[in-house]
This record gives sequence, C-alpha cells and structure tokens, in this order.
Amino acid sequence: MNEEISGLPEFITLSRQKFRRFFQPSRVVMAVLPQEYGIAPNIITLCFHMYCSYKPAMMAFAIQRGSLSFELLSSAKTCVLAVPGEDLVEEAMFCGTTTGRSVNKVQECNLALADSTYAETPGLAKAIANIEVKISACVPTGDHVMAIAEVLKFGVNASSRQKPLLSIGPDTAGYKLLLRKGIHRLAVVDESTVESWRPDNCNA
Repeated sequence: MNEEISGLPEFITLSRQKFRRFFQPSRVVMAVLPQEYGIAPNIITLCFHMYCSYKPAMMAFAIQRGSLSFELLSSAKTCVLAVPGEDLVEEAMFCGTTTGRSVNKVQECNLALADSTYAETPGLAKAIANIEVKISACVPTGDHVMAIAEVLKFGVNASSRQKPLLSIGPDTAGYKLLLRKGIHRLAVVDESTVESWRPDNCNA
C-alpha cells in the first residue's frame, strides 16, 4: 500500500547539544571512587547511568576519558553511587565541574562520609541513598568508558524526605531550578505543578 498518509510529523535533524532539551531530565548520581590508601576518595557527579539488569541487579555508568575518575575506575573493584537530594546541590555541582587532580573534593566540600557494608569506599552521609556496586566490566564507548556493575546493596536513608536531583535543559517548566553553572542546571521536580507521590514506607 503506497497511499500517502497526511498529517505525519516532520522529524528534523539536530546536533547532540540541541537534542539535549528533548532528552532531559537526567537523574544525577555522585560516584565515590577509591584512591590510594590514606587518600580521600574522589567524587564525580554523573548523568550517564542506568539499570542494565534485574537479576542480578546491575547498573552501568560512564566516565569521560582523561579524567582522574577515569584513571581510578581502571583499578577499582567496587565503588558507591550516591543519590543526592537538595541538600547536596552545591556539592554535586562542584564535584561535577571540578577536577580532583588539584583539589580534595571531600575536604573542599566538607562532605560527611558514611561507612559502606561491602564497597571499599564510603558513601555520602547526606545522600538520599548509597548504592554499593562491584565493577564487573569496563567497556570503551567513544570519549567515555562505561562501567558495568553488580549492585551489592541499595542503602536508603528511610528518614529522608528530599527529592532526588535532576540535570535539566533550558526548559525548566515543571522543575524547581536550584543551581546553574554554565550549561549545567540542577533541579528537582516542582511539586506545585504535578501530583506528588512517595511510598509510605520502604517495604512497599
């Protein structure tokens, strides 16, 4: 059947930078990566991450080549993916836009650390959650490397009422913009524009 169908949308070609506004928001995590013994862990804020398996629970995250975190990832066996809320917005922006080669991010941000159960690095005490993972493989992906990791523990602060940070584009409708630096915008969902939802307990 070759009949023309009227009213079909036109799909235009955009650059990656311009396409970002149609592919956001992104959830934010702060990866806590081990350094040499006696040196505070390095922390990097990431938007490139996702679930990649239910059984076993696995996640993947990507780190840019050439960064200190990229070098640390190559020798790490475990790490922590911390889920930041509003109380960590300044720290999340700093750790995502500042290199750890010239500054101790834990000290500079006065970050309180929380002991991990299985990972060799601590989590972040002010985080909504700390996900402890064991790195299974690292796969080159262009200018990044993707780490595939098995979840060892989902550690959640059950008393936290904070909303998770999101990385958003220039269209801020529906979001509460908390902090901007250059093209980077950190926000949370604006509950005044949507019906809020939160489980009554963590066992639901």
